[in-house]
Amino acid sequence: MEDSPRGYLTMQTMLPVTVLLLLFMTAPRAGEATASPVSRAVFTTAIQQAEPADSLSELRSDAEQVFLFTELRNMDGEVVLHTWEYKGSVIARVQFQVTRPNARLWSCRQLTPDMQGSWRVVVTKASGTILTEKTLDYNPDDLPF
Repeated sequence: MEDSPRGYLTMQTMLPVTVLLLLFMTAPRAGEATASPVSRAVFTTAIQQAEPADSLSELRSDAEQVFLFTELRNMDGEVVLHTWEYKGSVIARVQFQVTRPNARLWSCRQLTPDMQGSWRVVVTKASGTILTEKTLDYNPDDLPF
C-alpha cells in the first residue's frame, strides 16, 4: 500500500477521526446532565388532587397502603411500568399508557405488618429501560408508644 503525501488523510485515517468527531459532538459536555423524563418519583401515604400528600423514605406507622407517585415529561405515547419488589421477588407490575406530555402516575400496594422490610419499585419503559428506582423501608413494629 502506498503512503499518501504529507498533509493528506487517507480513508483509513479519516474513518476513525470522523467517528471520534461525531462522538465528541453528540456526547454531553462535562457538567451537562442528560435530561431524565422523570421529574419526580416519591413514596407517599396518599394522593391528594393528583399530588403526593407527603414524601417517604421509610414508613413507621399504621398505614395500610403506600403509593409510588411519578411525574414524567415528554413521554406522550410511551408505556411505563411500576414494578413492585419485596425481598427480591416481583410482587406486582402496574402498566400505564402515557397520554400527555407531562403525566402524573401512581400505583399503590396494600400493606400488612408481615410485609415489613425493604420495598423497591423500578420504573421502566416497556422496552425495559430503567427510568428510576426507589426504595422504602416498612417497619410497623417500630411504632412509638
